[in-house]
Amino acid sequence: MNGTSPGTTDGISGTLMGVLALVVLVIVAVLWGKLKDYGRAKAKQHVFARRDHRDGQQLVAEELHFTLAAEPGRIRDVVLSSVRLAPQCPAVLADAYVLEASDSEVVVAYGSALTRRNFTASLRLSPAGAGATSDAGRVDAVWGIRTWTLSDGVTDGVSVMRRLREDVEAALRGLDPGLHRTVRRRR
Repeated sequence: MNGTSPGTTDGISGTLMGVLALVVLVIVAVLWGKLKDYGRAKAKQHVFARRDHRDGQQLVAEELHFTLAAEPGRIRDVVLSSVRLAPQCPAVLADAYVLEASDSEVVVAYGSALTRRNFTASLRLSPAGAGATSDAGRVDAVWGIRTWTLSDGVTDGVSVMRRLREDVEAALRGLDPGLHRTVRRRR
């Protein structure tokens, strides 16, 4: 006899050992899942969707600044009529559509009522050279991506972002072929 009461065993009970084994198994499964997700995201970013990853990072980091001779209302009308946009949020298939439009800003979104909104972009309009140095009749227009989503670390809707950027620039050039264009990185 080892001095313990009858009916007890030395060490950890079988039930406690089973619970500990289950906890360890759950931790290993969670870590394995996270490792697989990380590997899938990195493979998508650097192998399978390398171009979209690179272009997406660039598109969300840059703003296009234009200075052109046109009235803000005219700019809004030309952009809304020239850029390929759905008139309202599509029900099922994602598309670019007008979220808001005023004389000072046009906000475009991409998504559908059934799926999430993948990104929003805007064209902000203001008198050129605000303040005393104002250029009469000239407008500063700034195009940029405001919000965006990622899937496995890759920006969603890159091809649509690219198309909208090109369409907006073409619409503005149609208004003023001599416009001044500058690309700036966001801060």
